[in-house]
Amino acid sequence: MTNGARASRIGLIFRGLFRGIDRRIFFSVALLFLTFEPLHWWWCATFALVPWFDVIAKAPTPREAVRQSFWLCFFFSLVTFAWVAYVIHTFGAIPWPLAAFLLLLFAAIGQPQFYFAAIPLRYALGRLRTDPRPLVVLGFGFLVALFYAGLDWTLPKMFVDTLGHSLIYARTLRQAADIGGPAFLTFLLLLANVAIYVAIDRFRNRGEPAIWPAVKLAVPSVLLAVFVLVGADRYGRYRLAQVAESVAHPKRTLQAAAIQANIGDIEKLASEHGYREAAERVLRAYYDLSDEALKLEPKPDVLLWPETAYPSTFRSPETSDDFARDKEVESFVASRKVPLAFGGYDRDMRGRSYNAVFYLNPDGTDSRYAKTILIPFGEYIPGAELFPFIKRLFPMVGFFGSGPGSVIRTVDGVKTQPVICYEVLFPTFIRDAVKQGAEVIFNFTNDSWFGPIGAPYYHLNLAAFRSIETRVPQLRSTNTGFSVLVEPDGEIVRRTKLFEPEIMNVTIPIIEPIPTLMVKWGDWFGRTALLVAGLILLVLSYQAKHDRNKKR
Repeated sequence: MTNGARASRIGLIFRGLFRGIDRRIFFSVALLFLTFEPLHWWWCATFALVPWFDVIAKAPTPREAVRQSFWLCFFFSLVTFAWVAYVIHTFGAIPWPLAAFLLLLFAAIGQPQFYFAAIPLRYALGRLRTDPRPLVVLGFGFLVALFYAGLDWTLPKMFVDTLGHSLIYARTLRQAADIGGPAFLTFLLLLANVAIYVAIDRFRNRGEPAIWPAVKLAVPSVLLAVFVLVGADRYGRYRLAQVAESVAHPKRTLQAAAIQANIGDIEKLASEHGYREAAERVLRAYYDLSDEALKLEPKPDVLLWPETAYPSTFRSPETSDDFARDKEVESFVASRKVPLAFGGYDRDMRGRSYNAVFYLNPDGTDSRYAKTILIPFGEYIPGAELFPFIKRLFPMVGFFGSGPGSVIRTVDGVKTQPVICYEVLFPTFIRDAVKQGAEVIFNFTNDSWFGPIGAPYYHLNLAAFRSIETRVPQLRSTNTGFSVLVEPDGEIVRRTKLFEPEIMNVTIPIIEPIPTLMVKWGDWFGRTALLVAGLILLVLSYQAKHDRNKKR
């Protein structure tokens, strides 16, 4: 094949891909974009998928349903996660053209549930549109919501996100996350989407002047959605009152100061001043702000420095400068007589490095925690241990070791769970800590790579769900913002500004445990929903195929 023929063939492929994108796909993209940051109109999530439902239900072939769903995934990921290019460029020191290309690749897989769900939902929505029995329509609507919610949560995603996360701004509805996590909230939203779709489709395609047959078919789905959402609202009000009572009368409090020095990239400082001077500047900024915090009333019981605040390994020095820094921070804590929890680096006897948190006490003792859940392609690359040349190809990746899992670290008699950045996205990780007795989540995070738009808000909102699910308060300490205190109902009661040095001195209520299904059963809803709905769809599909064969 000549170069010209090859180019012509590639051109035809691309034209074929882009030709015929249904305009309704862009309506769903726009509504989903409005649902999240920066506008966070969460109520759009109750009907954002209706245009997409219409597209796949009426797609002439399963292949076309998948193709249109791919474009929903692509464009929604592209506009909602545009900041991924900024992170790739900043974190990986990758040129902008390559970062933009990698963003396009990410957009193709950012929300894979859309094209994986296309064929099963096409079948279920088709039955929902054509069956004349109201209870069958109701059943298939329930099945659509269950299957999508389960698939959306179970498929691997970089940011472990789902539609239910948009309800972080719905104060009462978000409380239902303690039942089945964000996946359960997605299920509630899908019931609303299905009900609205059924009502529109039946009225639009009723084929007769009378509206009663359409009403009769649509009413059960609408009533179910209204009943479930009203029920979730009432449940949320009950939980809010329960949490408010517990916070108003805690068994004790912990005073903690999160130190936000607004230093995100020590490498940039090092390129300008040399690493030794850069490290001294970083620590001096933290020392000065910490001293200011200790003058505040009430005086902090503990100081928190964020992820990677300490610019080298702690108590495993490689140079005399490292040794001197260790002695300096030990002297600081001993002289101020206050515990310090700080992010830094650890190294084991084999020389393996870890992203870690250290709890340093005034008497010189310390306990530490090594990050367990690492960021793929940021802190490790899958397969790099088997193929060492990968490490040489990507020197900007840290290739850290992985820690032991959830561990409890005690500060001033309070049991805390240290969590480093990305780990807070995983409900099971936090749930395991609370099962072990954690009374507070200490979240050490570095969001400086994300820039000022989109990602810092997104990361914070996802993190807040861990407090709702477990009913445990969370103190989040970041390098450049947002540092926050999250109460057990998900309310952010204190928040620092982005990219400004700041001290956040807060009183953390230590409350009696509030039982939740998420703590008792774990992250159960998403996988259960997918298993149940998937099995039902398989049985129904087999039965439909069997019936068609009998008619031939």
